[in-house]
Amino acid sequence: MTERSRTTVAGFDLIDVACVVVAVAVGVAVASHQHNAFRTVAAVAFSMFVPGRAIVSNWPSMAVRPQVALSILFSLAVLTLLATLTLWVGYWRPLGLLEVECVGFGVALLVGLVRRRRGRQEVPGAVAHAELADSSESDA
Repeated sequence: MTERSRTTVAGFDLIDVACVVVAVAVGVAVASHQHNAFRTVAAVAFSMFVPGRAIVSNWPSMAVRPQVALSILFSLAVLTLLATLTLWVGYWRPLGLLEVECVGFGVALLVGLVRRRRGRQEVPGAVAHAELADSSESDA
């Protein structure tokens, strides 16, 4: 694995860990019935980025696309869809939905982290192939 790809993967891991921290912070703030600026800022950060990051992190073919833009797009789309579905079904509990989303997307982010780390350790042929592709791109 080249130094550039290691740095990129480490950056993705750091982003995923930060998103897990935001999800936990929002879940704890909502569960403890806090009504302060921290909860508001954390909830906005969560709703704008975390669900989409969970999707992008678990979708390997998205690694070559602009991940921040896709994360925001997927976050807003998924949260709007879930809120609309719960409203139509007649189960409109926004705080309960937020807690479920925090747990679900936090788990999805952890799965993406583990899979990315395990994939780097167990597949030496894929690493060699990636290094070959990186070297051929730099030659062109």
